[in-house]
Amino acid sequence: MSSALFNLLWRRSDLIWCATLVLGVLISLSGVAAQPMDQVTLQLKWKHQFQFAGYYAAIEQGYYREVGLEVKLREAELGEEPADRVLSGDAEFGVAASDLVLLHARGKPVVVLAPILQHSPLVLLTKADGTVTSIHDLAGKKIMLEPHAEELIAYLEFEDITLDEIEVLPHSFSPEPLVKGEVAAMSAYSTDEPYWLEKAGVAYMEFTPRSSGIDFYGDTLFTTREQVQLHPDRVARFRAASLKGWGYALEHPEEMVELIYRNYSQRHSREHLWFEAENFKRLVLPDVVEIGYQSPGRWQHIADTYRRLGMVADGLSLEGFLYEDEVKGPDLSRLYLALTVALVVMITMALVIGLLVRLNRKVRHQAKSLQSALDEIKELRGFIPICAGCKKVRDDQGYWEQVETYIEAHTRAEFTHCLCEPCMTRLYPKVIPDIES
Repeated sequence: MSSALFNLLWRRSDLIWCATLVLGVLISLSGVAAQPMDQVTLQLKWKHQFQFAGYYAAIEQGYYREVGLEVKLREAELGEEPADRVLSGDAEFGVAASDLVLLHARGKPVVVLAPILQHSPLVLLTKADGTVTSIHDLAGKKIMLEPHAEELIAYLEFEDITLDEIEVLPHSFSPEPLVKGEVAAMSAYSTDEPYWLEKAGVAYMEFTPRSSGIDFYGDTLFTTREQVQLHPDRVARFRAASLKGWGYALEHPEEMVELIYRNYSQRHSREHLWFEAENFKRLVLPDVVEIGYQSPGRWQHIADTYRRLGMVADGLSLEGFLYEDEVKGPDLSRLYLALTVALVVMITMALVIGLLVRLNRKVRHQAKSLQSALDEIKELRGFIPICAGCKKVRDDQGYWEQVETYIEAHTRAEFTHCLCEPCMTRLYPKVIPDIES
């Protein structure tokens, strides 16, 4: 083969290899293009902080990407309603408080996906300077309330303190007015503002609506009915990945504090974020219920509370308000498994105890029978002095007595008297022939 022909074939094989490589890349890219990532926006209810750690974790750990989602987080701005962003279509998902019930009552198509906090963090803070010693001391005082604090208003109403009896001031989102004595109380998140007071060395008191039986959910993940109807699979994927992110965030708080401080916001110090993380977990209750669990009965209680305040009409239906996958209730499979194992252990223990009791009874019965047999046996040992003539036996006291008397005294044997044939012949010689004849 000439060198020219060899070089030609070599160049052609090289071209074929390059073409194959390019074709493979194009096929790969076409596959990626055929399955684009769903881009969605999550509207937060406030600024970046540990309050939204679960969503940061879902992004950083790739939980959203695993289910084909590219999620953008949007902070809330002062003066805007985060829920309006979702209802207007600017965001597909949002985080809001339990006052979503009020939107539902007004006919807004909101759908609750999962409450992250099983207990609302909203509280009233006062200075512990003796001015306010109970919730009733707030009558006639100035109170700084933030938007969406209806549960605090319900708390005051339930304690017979009406809005007419207090002066409500707009919230400055700073504890400074409370520290300076400009207000007697302020609404706050128990996971956040108390840090500032502790940092400043200000003693404070915390009043929670739960003390009056008002137990609302907090920081609830929601979407719209349109999203659920048009993109049910995407909603399910987003919800599952978000809850998975929350599971990771609560198990790795130190990592999340550093992530938030480094990548999202330095508005709060690391120490502040850590304070928030510790208190946030107490309200999520991940060791008690599954993260994101919600109960229709609990939402009905919230609606009834608003109804007592005149904010909701009687007979409000929650149909279409709760995400259908959640109405089924919590996953109790692990609880059932634990109960089954416990039941098997208890049954096994009962069988073992029953067997031991039967064996014990059998042993006791056999021991009793053996003892009875032993009691019936009295063995005579040693030498017994017996007269060679009359066959009397000398007892331990030295007295001579009939052999049968001696044996009866030392054993349980009894004698019955009869005559052997030699004695019968000797004693009654005339009787035997008569009998034989």
